[in-house]
Amino acid sequence: MYKIRKYSKKILKVLLALGLATTMPSLTLAAEDSTIEEIIVTGTKRDQSAQDVPIALTAISDEELRNSYRTDIMALTEMAPGVVIGQMAGFRAVTGGIRGTGQNSILVTQDASVVLLVDEMGMSNVQAQFVEMFDVEQIEIYRGPQGTLFGKSATGGAIAITTKRPVMDEFFADMSVQYGTFDGDAVPDTSVINKYRVAVNVPLTDTLSMRLAGIWDEDDGYYSNSKADSSLKTGILGVLGAPLPPEMDTPTVGRGENLGGTDVFASKVKLLWQPTDNYEAYFIWSHLADHSGSVPAVQESEDSMLIPLFGFPPARDNFLETGSSNACHGPAFCVTDGHQVDVEQYQLFQSYTMNDLTWKLIWGHREMSEILPSSYSGEAWAALFDASRNTSKDSQQIELRVSSSFDGPFNFVAGASWVEEEVHMLAYATVGLSSILAFVDDDPNSGSPGGLFDILGGNAEGITMLRPDGTLNLETDNINDPTMTGASQERKTTAFYFDFSYDLTDLWTFTAGVRHTKDEKDFFRRQNAGGPCTALTPAKDAFINADTGACVDRRSNAISRVGGGFTMRDAADFYLPHDDSVFGIALHTGADWTETTYRVLVDRSILENSMVYASYSTGFISGGFTETCSSLATCQPFNPETNENWELGFKGQFMDNTLQTNLSLYFTKYEDLIRSQVLPYTNAFGALTQETVNFNAGVSEITGGEAEITWFVSPALKLDFNLSFLDHEYKDFTVDGVDLSGFEVPFSPDLQYSVALTYEHDVMGGQGSVVWNTSLSHLDENETSVFNSPFTQMDERDLWDANVTYYDAEGKYRIAFWAKNLTDERSRNGGNSVSVLWNMTNYARPRSFGVEFGVHL
Repeated sequence: MYKIRKYSKKILKVLLALGLATTMPSLTLAAEDSTIEEIIVTGTKRDQSAQDVPIALTAISDEELRNSYRTDIMALTEMAPGVVIGQMAGFRAVTGGIRGTGQNSILVTQDASVVLLVDEMGMSNVQAQFVEMFDVEQIEIYRGPQGTLFGKSATGGAIAITTKRPVMDEFFADMSVQYGTFDGDAVPDTSVINKYRVAVNVPLTDTLSMRLAGIWDEDDGYYSNSKADSSLKTGILGVLGAPLPPEMDTPTVGRGENLGGTDVFASKVKLLWQPTDNYEAYFIWSHLADHSGSVPAVQESEDSMLIPLFGFPPARDNFLETGSSNACHGPAFCVTDGHQVDVEQYQLFQSYTMNDLTWKLIWGHREMSEILPSSYSGEAWAALFDASRNTSKDSQQIELRVSSSFDGPFNFVAGASWVEEEVHMLAYATVGLSSILAFVDDDPNSGSPGGLFDILGGNAEGITMLRPDGTLNLETDNINDPTMTGASQERKTTAFYFDFSYDLTDLWTFTAGVRHTKDEKDFFRRQNAGGPCTALTPAKDAFINADTGACVDRRSNAISRVGGGFTMRDAADFYLPHDDSVFGIALHTGADWTETTYRVLVDRSILENSMVYASYSTGFISGGFTETCSSLATCQPFNPETNENWELGFKGQFMDNTLQTNLSLYFTKYEDLIRSQVLPYTNAFGALTQETVNFNAGVSEITGGEAEITWFVSPALKLDFNLSFLDHEYKDFTVDGVDLSGFEVPFSPDLQYSVALTYEHDVMGGQGSVVWNTSLSHLDENETSVFNSPFTQMDERDLWDANVTYYDAEGKYRIAFWAKNLTDERSRNGGNSVSVLWNMTNYARPRSFGVEFGVHL
């Protein structure tokens, strides 16, 4: 009964919003009639009208993107039902997914639940999916498992972005300049937004054309390093009264500078060659240079967590005033260097049509490198937990596809694909948490780990608690001598698929498809101290193994053990400068998985331009390894996650093609759910640290529905509305023998909806036109943490955006004024709980507004 009342109130809000939208006073109407534009989609591997595809999908045109002034991937939350995408705390990476799916982990060896493709190049990890949508022709969002059409990593769905192709026999250019600012309480005074775009189409010959496109996106960020005063308690947790050693007496308040600014340059060169009517070759070169600031974290811990107990109060308001340590950690990394992501990508598409068959050969190669130094704690003190994740990833894919265009009732698409990936991850970390809790142990074989709680318990053998200068004799190597770990993975994926449709009658069509996938992974992990002592091992770190008598170095994976004047350049190739012998774990293992996914659909035409359909489909996320595992137990492979989906849908166009309504109801069951969580552990030498682990846990079920309506209320006024509701519950969720099935499933809001109005009219006697656009989007609160940790939820929010654009009569020039989040709603859109240590969160953009000038020549 409670849930019925809850839904009733929310649906009343939706109906009220629709009522206000459709009772606006009449305005001067444009002279021309308007109808809903047909969008041809390609995600089914065949060119089809979006309204003819019996799948729940949203097709977004370049015009819709332009009218909404939404360009980042997170904006899809407001543009399509069932999509929930936020930003991961501490990274420029996506979190969330589609229809109650999503992950909240930066791990590059874990696949996302939603596959993202840009010009058919797949991106299955969350860092690569944080894309700026520029030079876009259209976006196709397929909801529900798409294992047959898109393969692995599509249990929640797929997002296919198609960029603009060169145009034959035309020369033209598009340029725009955008200037704006962030605004609102606690936003830094200098928070400028600049964005520059250019695209040029050049016909080189009668059969060859080129398109050049580029964007430079920069802003100052909307966070500041000015969190209210904190103070690391004298001694440890205030228990001991002696002062801290000088190397730990660092500022707890930042310098007030902006944090988290954006600096991204991206470009594309495209060549289209059409020497004959039945053959074409299309080449794309893409480059990305992202040198943005390190993404700040907001420390929103529970009061009982470790960092607040140290004297750092958690944020409870002014969430944009956070902290960053601004530290350089020896030769390893500097937080102030920012996040550096560089991508080079090459793609070649060849298609040949013979009779009623079109053959397509697709090749793609992508090189990506990331250096991501961050201060994860959200505090200015250097350094509770600073780290840098450095990753290189090379991937290439080949796909051969054939599709038919027979005149008869039967048509098909079939293909084979091969993907090879190689990824290397190198991580540096300075963990001041360990320094605060540990004294120097002059006798590493005394049996005392040197921790505060051991000492208070009477186990202080070998410990000198005060230095000669009267300061605490704390173990500060964890601050000024970073440790390093590494992981590598080589992966090969092969797949074969066949999908067909058959017109049973003039009204009924049957569709079915199957895909067989094999995924092979070789995994390397190097982690933890415990290597043999060397000439670089100080006496305080030399531990004698009682069983073997061998000398073991308690910090063998520290930078100080490399020797030879180590610099960051030594790690430029992302391989560890240490060899395997220095690590407590040096694991080489592998595994492979095979999955067969399939779909069955039947649709029937009803009325005119309308259909109903019923479908059954399956999907999977491949099994794998956790790159951050820290023990032999957690370094074992986890199993694939699978799901199956039953769906009923309706698609229709009415009123002379001025009203379009798409509806769907679905039930989805997930098994062997892959979950990721940060957990604490104590290493073999008693040091407290943490690891991110993946595990399979249980079964969940979703019942939900979606609606999309587009209506030209008049030739000048268009209404867009979308709605999603779902009920997602664990049916079995047991971790270490504890039943957690009462927890909320992450990224599963009960309700979300969006209403948008676009009004266009002539001005100055037809010398130009003005387009007005406004939208209101609602998202219910939903969890981001597997264990529903407090202060990590994605907040309930209502976003109001608006813009107005003037076009001259010839469409050559435009000027626009835009505003986003007009009510300056502050909403958490990402969070991660680091076990009992602290919470790190991320907040959505505050109010922003600006102006854009554009020209088409």
